[in-house]
Amino acid sequence: MNPIDELRERYGGVLMAFEKLVTSVDDLHEISGYAHDHFEQGGGALKVKITNSGKRSLSQNSFQHVCYQEISKYLVAKGRNEWTPEFVKKNLKNKLLGWEAETFVDVKTGERRDIWTLKSSSKLDKGEAMNYITQILDWAESIGCHIKVPEDSEYMKAMQSQNM
Repeated sequence: MNPIDELRERYGGVLMAFEKLVTSVDDLHEISGYAHDHFEQGGGALKVKITNSGKRSLSQNSFQHVCYQEISKYLVAKGRNEWTPEFVKKNLKNKLLGWEAETFVDVKTGERRDIWTLKSSSKLDKGEAMNYITQILDWAESIGCHIKVPEDSEYMKAMQSQNM
């Protein structure tokens, strides 16, 4: 039984969401088979997200930090002195990436506790990092902060390859 059918069986045939790393044509056929069956059974719209799964690059990380600094300079110049680059980073991660819980178990009592932290951008893959940077740039534009994207940057090259 393939993994998608296993999920269907485990959850009573209703599969609301799943994520799959596609590494072969067979994996692609598996997903397209799921989509085909979904629509054949009268299912509604599906949301498909395709990203390059390699770890985000140092170039992407560096450009994120340039963006945080530029937004900080813009807001501080507008009298918002609390908007340091670190404050910008935390606020944008809160707004765009959200929070995640990590469960810890107290070794003495066995009690389980969730500690909530902002999601880390270091865990993003290349495609997710690209999307995150685009969201940062869009947010910056929405407040009137125009960030120059270097023509030779990895981000600009990726945008041009997507005709965006």
